[in-house]
Amino acid sequence: MFPTDCGSSDRLLTLGEAITAALKAVQPIRESEPVPLMEAFNRVLASDLPARLDVPPHDNSAMDGFALYLADARSDEPTRLPVVGQALAGHPYRGVVPRGAAARITTGGVIPDGPDVVVMQEQCLIASDESWIEIEPQIAARLKSGENIRRRGEDVRAGTVLLPRGLRLRPQDVALAAGQGIAALDVIRRPRVAVASTGDELREPGMELSPGAIYETNRYVLIGLLRRLGCAVTDLGILRDDRDIVLPALREAATSHDVLLTSGGVSVGTADLVKDVIAELGRIEFWRLAVKPGKPVTFGRIQDCVVLGLPGNPVSVMVSFLLFARPLLLKLMGTEPAEPSRLRVMADFAFRRKPGRREWLRARLRLDPARGPLASIYPNNSSGAVSSLSWADGLVELPEDCAGVAPGDAVDYLPFSGLGVE
Repeated sequence: MFPTDCGSSDRLLTLGEAITAALKAVQPIRESEPVPLMEAFNRVLASDLPARLDVPPHDNSAMDGFALYLADARSDEPTRLPVVGQALAGHPYRGVVPRGAAARITTGGVIPDGPDVVVMQEQCLIASDESWIEIEPQIAARLKSGENIRRRGEDVRAGTVLLPRGLRLRPQDVALAAGQGIAALDVIRRPRVAVASTGDELREPGMELSPGAIYETNRYVLIGLLRRLGCAVTDLGILRDDRDIVLPALREAATSHDVLLTSGGVSVGTADLVKDVIAELGRIEFWRLAVKPGKPVTFGRIQDCVVLGLPGNPVSVMVSFLLFARPLLLKLMGTEPAEPSRLRVMADFAFRRKPGRREWLRARLRLDPARGPLASIYPNNSSGAVSSLSWADGLVELPEDCAGVAPGDAVDYLPFSGLGVE
């Protein structure tokens, strides 16, 4: 059930209150599906994955060199040993290396039966025909049992949890599964998300602009972010400011999607129809947050579909998605949303504002050799400045009680990379 008290007051919700309420209302997707390993990147693991094999599967050499017995290495005079064979990666030495002898070994080669140390080839004098090696006393004196040997299972033990349920699979995680010989992984079904932009003024790129019209950009931001996150996206296109167009489009999309994500139509203008349509078809849990940009964010439900109504301005759309919509989608995917990464840096700008709302400024970080990391902000703070999003590599976050920033002040910087935007 959704909380019932979030929309009952004219008080604007803080971002933290809104996220807490929305996360309580969102239930993770339970359905899972097997996917080939090469298609598992960014998917969420449906259950704990146990290790099948020890890694490494056998004692092996960490260096190119010679496997020998530590007891044969003399610290009072040079040690000369015959080379009786070799243990190459993928081609083990057969039999037992006798005492008083050595075997050539390459990195990853299985340690032959008998020897308990590997001496790097750079530390050996090697006969031109490789029939013998000689080790200087000072080298022998420093050797320890197990030197340059990677023991079986020292990386992964069979039967332990290799990867935990709820992990969003990174390339290194998929590689870990590949190292176990696993060809497919059981992952959570992708969230199905429908995306629509609203507004009579909007035109598709490639069309000719009529007076008062602009090219639509919000869907390109949202769909790109959703695909990067790992969602299955349906593009509903541009919806005109007409109730007879908006209502059936949202009603139909809600029947076959987990999330309906709209931009525009949720403010207080006479053509802002989306909020009213959501209320007519379902229920609005809360509307308007104490944030800038992104104040008119709407959160509700149409049947079993979560509805996120974002503002129409491009900056508001991207910031609202990253800081509000993204955590909800991550929970829906079955993984735990984490707080955005915040770096404490020095401001390289002055900015005055009215306290009361949490605000994010488009920012770029640079390293000053004397003062450390410095944050600069885009000169145009308009929420319609699409160029600022391309220019920035993160956001400066100003808390609700902040009245301004002076050069040299410490501020919180949220890198885009920590929000899934690289």
